[in-house]
Amino acid sequence: MSSMRRTLALAGLTLIVAGCASQPRSTSSSGSAPSPQASKGGGYYQNDGPPDDENIDLASIPDAIPRDEPYSRYGNPASYEALGKTYYVLPSAAGFTQTGRASWYGKQFHGRRTSSGEPYNMFKMTAAHKRLPIPSYVRVTNLDTGKQVIVRVNDRGPFHDGRIIDLSYVAARRLDVVAHGSVPVRIETVTPASLKAEQRAAGRTTQSAAAKPPLRRETQRAASPPGPASPAAPAASTANSPGRAIKVANRTHSAPTSAAATSAEGTLYLQTGAFGNPTNAQRLHRRLQNAGFQRVNVVESGGATPIYRVQLGPYPNERSRALNRQILREQGFSAEEVDR
Repeated sequence: MSSMRRTLALAGLTLIVAGCASQPRSTSSSGSAPSPQASKGGGYYQNDGPPDDENIDLASIPDAIPRDEPYSRYGNPASYEALGKTYYVLPSAAGFTQTGRASWYGKQFHGRRTSSGEPYNMFKMTAAHKRLPIPSYVRVTNLDTGKQVIVRVNDRGPFHDGRIIDLSYVAARRLDVVAHGSVPVRIETVTPASLKAEQRAAGRTTQSAAAKPPLRRETQRAASPPGPASPAAPAASTANSPGRAIKVANRTHSAPTSAAATSAEGTLYLQTGAFGNPTNAQRLHRRLQNAGFQRVNVVESGGATPIYRVQLGPYPNERSRALNRQILREQGFSAEEVDR
């Protein structure tokens, strides 16, 4: 009978942690005590580690956005066993805080099924935790640097003493965990309501609603002849009016951006909308910023009937742009590639 119970327990564990490969991860650099070499430089175990191409625009990958979601059917048993230990899943994440060390897992587990049933994506802001209900959202603070990220818990682990959370690759990069293998952190649960309360307390919501996005003039292919800078006057007046902080990249339509500046800035962008009414463009700009996206600009084209294009970028390479296009679409935004 005991062997039967153990067989059932192991079968249950397989359902709980399938895909997250908890046992291999418990002995990897992201889920175990690093070797002397790893402790110095953050070594990797077997095939785990960063992606082959590490040139990713981390600043353009937003934090996870807390949402009210039903708990996973498969990832939340009352208790489960892993590596000979029993863990009890919390019935609620409300008010949870914890201090310990964060580790990470990477390409060896990319695409494998997590405890939630979702595939692990090392390029998303996710994490694994032993006890928090799945899914939960937590803010992770690097206690050495003060850097913070918000991640979505959708997996189980790490099953190693002293490690309290396993971060996805991009989350670990943003917190400076990858180079060290593990770092001291504090985690605290975040909900949509608590996040809004924080924003109200800090005045960010009011400031975001009052502020207007930066307007960027498209570079003209041919310089206009010198003359009065009349097109700049309305923009300057708008920028100086109370409660409307609009930054105009090029002060006049007749001042083209230099080739050197264009090259340095990059040419790979994503466009999420084009409007004849600037108010609509500004509204989309705010939606993108509130969703956590950065490097969002409203680009105003010249001409008698200006068009206001909402664009994100520039991105350092096609891989980074494609990744961000996928993230935008998953969050309900349209996105088309634009090369300037």
